[in-house]
Amino acid sequence: MKIKLIASIILMAACSIAHADRLLDAMPRTMKAETFTLPYSTGGKFNLEDLQGKFVLVTFWTTKCAPCRTDLSMLEDLRNKFSEEDILEVVAVHAGPDVIGVNEHLEVSPVQYPMVMDVNLELGHWGVPNLPTTYLITPDGAFAYRAIGSRLWNSPQMVDFLKRVFDDYKATGTSGE
Repeated sequence: MKIKLIASIILMAACSIAHADRLLDAMPRTMKAETFTLPYSTGGKFNLEDLQGKFVLVTFWTTKCAPCRTDLSMLEDLRNKFSEEDILEVVAVHAGPDVIGVNEHLEVSPVQYPMVMDVNLELGHWGVPNLPTTYLITPDGAFAYRAIGSRLWNSPQMVDFLKRVFDDYKATGTSGE
C-alpha cells in the first residue's frame, strides 16, 4: 500500500511544475494547523509548537520529487531574505522513510531550517494533495495560504507578497489581502 502511495506522489509531483509562476492560494483563517512532533533527519525531535509566534512555511516533499528538491533551495533563499526580521521559519517534512536519501540530499544542498521525517505519513490529515505542497501558518497557528506544486519562492514577487502578508498581520491580526 505504501509503495502505491509513494508512486502516486511521484507522479503528482511531476505535474506540479506548471504552478511555479503562481504565488499562494488563500485558505480559510478558521482552520488551525494541528501541531506535530516528528524526528529530525539527523536525530532528535522537532515540535511545530516551538515556532509559535512566527510565520512558518511547512513544505511537504520527497527525495524522488525533482521539483521538491528545487523548492528546498529556493525556500532557503527566501528564509535568508527574512532572517534579520526573525518573522519567518521554514520546516521541510519528508513524506516517507528515505532518511538516507534525505541526508544525502542535504550533503549536496544543505539548508539551515528543520528537516523532519514523516516516515509513517502521520500528517496525512493535513490534506496534502500533491508534492510539493507548502502551507503558510500564521504566528497564532492558523492556515493562511497554501501552494500546491512548485513555486519561485525566492522571486521578488513572492518576497513582496509575503511582506504584505506579514505587514497586514501585524496591522490587523489577520493575513488576508
